[in-house]
Amino acid sequence: MGLFDWRRGKEGKKANSAPPEWPKPPREDTMVMLLMDRVLPGGEAVVEFLRKAVGADAVGQVCYRGSHVEPLVPEVTVKLGGLEFWCSYLPFPVPKQDRDISAAAQYNLFLKPEEREAFAGHKSFWALAQKGGGTSLEGKRRVCWQFSLLCAALLEQEGTVGVSVINTALLVSRENYLFQCTQMEGRTWNDPDYFPVTLWIWLYRGLQEDKPTVETQGLAEFGLPELGFFHPKLPVQDLLNYLFTMSSWQITGKQLYRNMALIPLTPEREVVCKQTGETLYFIGA
Repeated sequence: MGLFDWRRGKEGKKANSAPPEWPKPPREDTMVMLLMDRVLPGGEAVVEFLRKAVGADAVGQVCYRGSHVEPLVPEVTVKLGGLEFWCSYLPFPVPKQDRDISAAAQYNLFLKPEEREAFAGHKSFWALAQKGGGTSLEGKRRVCWQFSLLCAALLEQEGTVGVSVINTALLVSRENYLFQCTQMEGRTWNDPDYFPVTLWIWLYRGLQEDKPTVETQGLAEFGLPELGFFHPKLPVQDLLNYLFTMSSWQITGKQLYRNMALIPLTPEREVVCKQTGETLYFIGA
């Protein structure tokens, strides 16, 4: 029996029966940037891009923000799945002071070399936001699910590069994003066994107390603890698979991990969960 077959009957081995500290209130607003390899020619082209991607009926109010010394920024509302999204198009690369896309792409192990180049060389971007929908873990899950479908619709269009998720180092290429969204087909946002983790949660190698770790970044947006393996011995790919599954279980509410719990990974190996700040580290892998 491995992690994926974990049964609640193992809970008798817990070292502490205190209730979990999480979930906490998630971040109500949700934002991403969608990067393009070209500049769209004018406001009408921006609106047409959205109409082609999501359908004319989904495109709502259009307005322009700016002044005589700044480029006019088209702002368009889009309604999908009962939610309203704000879509702003910026006809220039993401400013480095906001996020250094080139640096993020350079150290992204999940991108192909040509995808790193495409991110680094992007020419313009969309700032996409859903405001106020993530007031609960359930609400945040619904928002992110519908947001994934919106991004996929935009990425189907010519000239798109990929997505940068705000408040994380996550970059997802166009090819990978569209592939991951095929896994959502036939499912719904409240599926207890699935969430498109790879589109929202970044996994990376880090250091804690001068020891190597493999950690998540992005679960805090859902009001959940970040997860990590402390000084692990298992192959990195196994650890990534565990973290993706554990993250999905937290987001869907299937399992909430807590300080000092014992978690079985395999019949021969279990890890202890130790809280450090807002992160839960699994020790013993």
